[in-house]
Amino acid sequence: MKKIFEIDGLQITAQRKCVKNVRLYISPKDLQVNLTIPLFATEKFALEFANSKINWLKKSLEKIKANPQHIHLEISKEEIEELRRLIADMVPQWEFRLGVQAKEWKLRKMKSRWGTCDIKTGKITFSTSLIKKNLRCIEYVVAHELAHLIVADHSKKFYAVMAKHFPYWKEIRKELNQ
Repeated sequence: MKKIFEIDGLQITAQRKCVKNVRLYISPKDLQVNLTIPLFATEKFALEFANSKINWLKKSLEKIKANPQHIHLEISKEEIEELRRLIADMVPQWEFRLGVQAKEWKLRKMKSRWGTCDIKTGKITFSTSLIKKNLRCIEYVVAHELAHLIVADHSKKFYAVMAKHFPYWKEIRKELNQ
């Protein structure tokens, strides 16, 4: 069951779900602000959380409205296949350069990440949204995720690996996240 609240002039649609954490996000399709409330959390707690993020929400909405290309567009099967081909070419090159071997990699629709690396299993997942980015950005994500097979976290050691093998990683990361 959905409930609608208004906080500081913003309409927020709240819904209880079987989740661990309160989640606040803007739907890219209709710019609706959504609040997911765990079954165990109080409504008051969730609304206080939303209220604490009101400035972030307003800035994010302004940013999306100013740059409508950031709105998520559906990705076609052809685009996914093109991305699969691009990454299939890049992964072996970067495995060789870094001296690592991923057990497997796959594509998946991801809302908040460009990629993930499970270092225990050696499995890497890339976001299908990468197809909307240029080749340099895709290559950066491939190198970044494979570098996690050397250093698991985002420590200085990890970024030293990135700097050694991908010297312009900082400028590409900025471009990727614009």
